[in-house]
Amino acid sequence: VKNADKDEKGMWGWGSVIHELFDTERISVENHAKAGRSARTYLDEGRWDKIYHALQPGDFVLIQFGHNDAGDINTGKARAELPGSGNESKVFKMKKTGSYQVVYSFGWYLRKFIMDVKEKGAVPIVLSHTPRNKFDNGEIERNTSSFGKWTREAAEAAGAYFIDLNKISGDKLQDMGYNQGLRVVGTYFNHDHTHTSLKGARMNARSIADGLKATDCPLKDFLK
Repeated sequence: VKNADKDEKGMWGWGSVIHELFDTERISVENHAKAGRSARTYLDEGRWDKIYHALQPGDFVLIQFGHNDAGDINTGKARAELPGSGNESKVFKMKKTGSYQVVYSFGWYLRKFIMDVKEKGAVPIVLSHTPRNKFDNGEIERNTSSFGKWTREAAEAAGAYFIDLNKISGDKLQDMGYNQGLRVVGTYFNHDHTHTSLKGARMNARSIADGLKATDCPLKDFLK
């Protein structure tokens, strides 16, 4: 969350700490995340356009959505997409404004972002969303059959690097819960089961670095 992660005891996102893992004398890191946005609303609000117009050849773009992409499509927060990674689209009448809007699949929005990045000569890296602090019989909740699956499919279809952050961090938290207890796991979160503490944000950033090292993405060469 840009400019929001200041209180050390507050909620933090990995985008505010990932610069700690890179050689910032060789590469600069910018965080353009915005709380509460889905892939659809990030695009609709013009936030993606600002990134698109600023991109230069050789830039790297880390893309992650999923936490805010379920729920209401045309009522309430009206930020969800159609489920899946296909080419489906549907016109909805927005309850709040009375206007009509074409809504596409979750994967469609990711593929658009990926292709826009590649068009600019930059490198897209797509991440599955961070795990939630939700356990069932010792097993942490995964997104392998929903947003994680659709994120992977979009990355593969459009030719982006993919890091399964949900699995990498999920495995760490599950091991932690088994060996140290769920109370310890809770210290990696703040306020609810989704938002991370500073410690949790740093763990997720390290997981991204772990994932990068397993790819042939040139960005890994800038890690400390």
